[in-house]
Amino acid sequence: MEIRKLSAVRGWVWVTHGVMLIMRSPLLSIVTATIAAVAVLLTLIIPMIGPLLAILLMPILIAGYTRICRALEEDEKVELPLLFSGFRKHTPRLIALGGFLLMGLLLASIITITIGGEKLATLMDSFKAANDPDMLVEAMWSAGSSVTFSLAVGFTLTFTLMMAFQYAPMLVFFSDITPFAAMRASLTGSIRNFIPYTVYSIIMQLIALVLSFIPFNLGLVVLLPLGFSSLYVAYRNIFPFPNEITASQPAANETETRPDDTPPAV
Repeated sequence: MEIRKLSAVRGWVWVTHGVMLIMRSPLLSIVTATIAAVAVLLTLIIPMIGPLLAILLMPILIAGYTRICRALEEDEKVELPLLFSGFRKHTPRLIALGGFLLMGLLLASIITITIGGEKLATLMDSFKAANDPDMLVEAMWSAGSSVTFSLAVGFTLTFTLMMAFQYAPMLVFFSDITPFAAMRASLTGSIRNFIPYTVYSIIMQLIALVLSFIPFNLGLVVLLPLGFSSLYVAYRNIFPFPNEITASQPAANETETRPDDTPPAV
């Protein structure tokens, strides 16, 4: 599998081409992204096992939404049932991928708690009990270096896990590889393209900030499909399909679009 290394400008390209995909069918893009998000939220409220089921369900819904992105990219007929493609193709592998994510999050939590010890537990209790931001800041400063180190370790582990997961559902669904191989490829692709990913993240945070001013959190209606579609564009740029030209493109041509404004696969 080829994993491309791209220039910083690709971070901007991922966002703009994500918008292009949405504009091919704005209503369907927004509705399907909203359905996926609501499905996860409804799963979360199931007593006891809700959060576990939500994590297992997430890769299936991501695969389904990116299948819609693929259909939009190829000018296929797009219908709502495509959102549930993950329930019809590679479902066991996608569920296993969610299991790997769940185990990774639990492991990161255990390591963080083990390093932080009682001081970290005290700090977490302070977060739950206090409503005054000044008290929270004071509690963090007085917690000690061991707590700071444990939080840094926890953040690093979680961030690494997220990089290993972000492209994995698409790699499992489209490339037919195992969950572990998909997570390894996703992590490699994320690290290799850390600079454009950083640019992309900054742009998305700025967009999220602007959309947050829309009343009643309606900005999420736009942010959700944009997040999914731009992530798909990033995946298509970094991991070309086997039938595509795999030769590396000159940096000067990386931002070129096709004549029909379709997000480029190369």
